[in-house]
Parts: sequence; structure tokens; C-alpha cells
Amino acid sequence: MNGRAAIFLLAVIAVAGCSLLDTRDPEDPAIEGGTFLQPDTPEQVVDNIRAAIAELNTLNYRRSLAEDLEFRPTATAEARDGIWSSWSRAEEDQYFATLVAAAAGNTGHGLVLNDESFTLVDASHYRLDATYVLTVNHTRPDAPNRVQGRLLWTVEQRLDGLWELSAWTDQELGTEPSWSDLKAVFVK
Repeated sequence: MNGRAAIFLLAVIAVAGCSLLDTRDPEDPAIEGGTFLQPDTPEQVVDNIRAAIAELNTLNYRRSLAEDLEFRPTATAEARDGIWSSWSRAEEDQYFATLVAAAAGNTGHGLVLNDESFTLVDASHYRLDATYVLTVNHTRPDAPNRVQGRLLWTVEQRLDGLWELSAWTDQELGTEPSWSDLKAVFVK
């Protein structure tokens, strides 16, 4: 047996002796899950946020928001709570994750938009003006399960051509709790 054949035989024995060729259990695929459409239009951003709320999907909710999201609460919430001056996407993520944890296992969540008006601001900005009813069946006794108000969303096109929610103004309607009230409870 020549030297090359001996080295080859030793290599085959070494490989056969280790678990390199053994079968293994498959890993779970990295599935993001939920309903998420590539946001090629401003309307798809709105649809993705609705689906993320209905499915309590924190990843898809976050994927719909701009990194530098601007949120302006209702006048009542701003006067009552001192949390709004530093509100950023991090607080938005925290609020939604805490809300999802409190609602896990329950059903019937949803965002209903009425009187929707999508307006072109410029080539890369649309504004949605609508009244909303948000229902999240959570277990926190100190927070409403249903809030309503008016929202003004600015949906902006990124450099890659996809759209995201970049600015959000919440307005109250009457004395009903608003989305700002819900956020204030769940971010604390």
C-alpha cells in the first residue's frame, strides 16, 4: 500500500469514526410567522399593522414602524403623563410587547378603522386620517380593553422603495379612553 492510499484510508476511518456523517434532528426553521405583506404600498403598511394587532405579533408590528417613529399622544394623555417627551420606537416596542404578554391566550383582538382618508402629501409620503376602535382582550384590570379615537398616520417610503409608518398623532373622541391611554398603562 502506498503512502497516499494509507493517508486516504486513515482519513476515511477518521471521518467514519466521528459523527460527521450521522443523521441529526432537523432544526426548527426560522419562521417569522403571522400575516405580513411586503409593504410595497402605503395601504399594505396599514394592513400589516392590523394583522399584527389581530395576531399579537410583535415582530410584524415592529417591522411596520420606522426606526425614528414620531408619536404625538392625545392632549389629555400628554397633560397627564410625563412619558411622551422621550417616546421613541423603543417605547412603542415595549408597550406593544407588554400588551401582547397580557393578552396572550385570549382572542378577539382587532383594529377597526372608519372614515379612512388616504391623502398624497408628496411622492414619498401619504397621510391616513381615520377614526379607530382598537380592541385587545388583555388581563390587566388597570387598562381598557377597548379604546377609540382619531389617528393621523404618516406613511413614508424608504430608500429601498418599501413603506413604513413614520409619524403618528392620536386624537381623542369625547371621553372614551384613547390609544394613548392604553400605551401609557402598558409602557410603565
